[in-house]
Amino acid sequence: MKKDGQIYCNICLANDKEEPNIVFIQAIHKGQNIDICTSCMPTVIHGSGSSIKSNEEVQNEIK
Repeated sequence: MKKDGQIYCNICLANDKEEPNIVFIQAIHKGQNIDICTSCMPTVIHGSGSSIKSNEEVQNEIK
């Protein structure tokens, strides 16, 4: 999720401000554009989308 010029992982909430070398993959989940860090990609590939937080959930957690 992108907010205020920062990118947050929709699974673990890692962001590019705290981890400047982090890499994100953009995806669509339930009609929303989301961002997933490469560390969390195996969770999605080998699991399901159930661990993905909606952009609203991420926004509530990063306040």
